[in-house]
Amino acid sequence: MQRRDFLRCAAAGAGALALTGFPPRLCAGQAGPGTEAAALSPAVAKQQRLNILLITADDLGCQLSCYGEKRIATPQLDAFAAEGVRFASAYVAQSSCSPSRSALLTGLFPHQNGQLGLAHLGFQMQPGQKNLPALLRAAGYRTGIIGKLHVEPAADFPWDWTPKEKFAAPPTRDVKLVAQRAREFLAAAKQSGQPFFFYVNYFDPHGPLNKDTDQINGLPEYPLRAVDIKQPLPFRMPTPERQVSMTAQYFNTVLRLDAGLKLLLAELQAAGCASNTLIIYMGDNGIAAGRGKTWSYELGVQVPMLLRWPGVAQAGLVRQEPVSLLDVMPTVLAAAGVPAPTGLAGQPLQALLRSGEAQWREFLFTEMNFHEPQSFRPQRTVRAARHKLVLNLLPEEGQAPRELFDLTTDPGETHNLYADPACADVRSKLEKAMADWQRATNDPLLDLERVKRWKAASDKWSKLPKVKAANAMVVHIPPADLELLK
Repeated sequence: MQRRDFLRCAAAGAGALALTGFPPRLCAGQAGPGTEAAALSPAVAKQQRLNILLITADDLGCQLSCYGEKRIATPQLDAFAAEGVRFASAYVAQSSCSPSRSALLTGLFPHQNGQLGLAHLGFQMQPGQKNLPALLRAAGYRTGIIGKLHVEPAADFPWDWTPKEKFAAPPTRDVKLVAQRAREFLAAAKQSGQPFFFYVNYFDPHGPLNKDTDQINGLPEYPLRAVDIKQPLPFRMPTPERQVSMTAQYFNTVLRLDAGLKLLLAELQAAGCASNTLIIYMGDNGIAAGRGKTWSYELGVQVPMLLRWPGVAQAGLVRQEPVSLLDVMPTVLAAAGVPAPTGLAGQPLQALLRSGEAQWREFLFTEMNFHEPQSFRPQRTVRAARHKLVLNLLPEEGQAPRELFDLTTDPGETHNLYADPACADVRSKLEKAMADWQRATNDPLLDLERVKRWKAASDKWSKLPKVKAANAMVVHIPPADLELLK
């Protein structure tokens, strides 16, 4: 089977979901839907249209005070959380930037859409994947992006508006500049008379971090110093002193994100759009620390997710149910009244936006494939309300092939209960759920021979000469070599 064929089969493997939308509304000064909304049903086309703002922060874990962080305060993000719903157990599909973002924008796991590793190093989706901005644009939305897309083929993502300068990832550390460019997009959207889909991507707190990233354009106003850190984050640094200074540098980027949200929301308010815009704020993967980013442990896959939807989402609500970035696409399409593609892997979050019991998923799944070409770490996880099963298909030093953790008593995942006879029932239940999910989504790594072939490809790529990209020396996959992942 060719790679393109197996990906096409994988995308069709999951069952369809029926979505129900809410009446959308217009931004102040916007006209009703125009001819581009013809793809909508007549009933929805007559309604006013809801605006959509998605905000991502790069490598942001749950180090926010609204998630219990005590070393810093994030008052703007806390206030935003208090105005809507905070999801206490939100997860990415894969703890790596491009695969995670591809899942966010297609509603499919990376092993379904094909974005198995980093886009700028040669990995890419199967062309023609249905994606969120394309579907909304076809339904009459004006689309815009700030910051990195980091999914390929980029041509599959249609943007009506991008900043006038080439706006790569690092400049978005300047959150004042992001707010200025957001003002330009909002003005253009209002002039167009269309509802908008705006995708804002901050580079903070992604590395490299150093004294130059401690304060950018005056933010944060009062940067932390190493002496301010009493308990460092688990960064893998050569010395304890460097671990402490890295923690201060990381927290400075989070403080800047906090200030940036205030500036961005002020632009939304000034444009007259605050009361009729659905906003979802999230990290694209967990913190880049030990057992964090690129791993399937909680520090790598759990992220903040905050949702504000005036008049719909209950203010101050905290939901404990496990949710995924895969749920964003069906949520947004339902809110906008746009039919969703069949076979999406997520569920609309509308069921969780008011207090009370809700029918929700029993199991949540994550995966790990590649990060860089020479970094193949095949993992699959499934978690229920309390326990989590990790499959390590190529165990590294100190790892067991299968790990079982009680996330209530062992949130750091340090005590493997897989062989504990007392956990036999929960182990069996999670293993069955995992097997069912892998079959339902046509997981290519159900075939252990394919695991070996992908490992051989990764070993081959590790021997390629490195080339300079930005500030790093990296390995880039030759395009023809993607056939090795068939």
